[in-house]
Amino acid sequence: MDAATVVALVAIVVSAVVSVTVPRMTFRFTLQQDAARWLRKQRTRLYVDLLTEAQAELKWLEYALAGESVREAMAPHFHDLRLPPLERAQLAARTNLYGSKPVNRLFGRLSAEGSHAVFNLDRLEPDMLQMRTRVRVGEIVDELEAAVRRELGADHIELEASPAPGDGDRDNA
Repeated sequence: MDAATVVALVAIVVSAVVSVTVPRMTFRFTLQQDAARWLRKQRTRLYVDLLTEAQAELKWLEYALAGESVREAMAPHFHDLRLPPLERAQLAARTNLYGSKPVNRLFGRLSAEGSHAVFNLDRLEPDMLQMRTRVRVGEIVDELEAAVRRELGADHIELEASPAPGDGDRDNA
């Protein structure tokens, strides 16, 4: 076998390996991207539902912890927007599946803090309990929102084009 034949055979083998390997690697990479995109979409939907439920829980707690006269005045305008028990359990299950550990922990803390306040309403001084619960639940909701924004990268998305340096000077002239 002469050198030209060996070079031709090596070139054929290399091109055969490349023609099989590159599409396979590309397909695997595309599958990984698609799976990541799907998970991000699931997580985004979950986090919107989670934050909606957290806000509904916060409003309900304010109503539940208010004094009798305040509740009577609020009653015509108050709507309990919390999820029914089955849907709440489904939300918790989706959180366990798709949510991160920090978000899952914060959502659990929110539920626990609200339940603790409502169960101890008769045993503790109402004003102290209201103040403490509002502060703690407000902090948890703030932490939850911050964790969701951090995970989804919401603060890194630029919605409007930044003005070029010096553009603001022309508007003032």
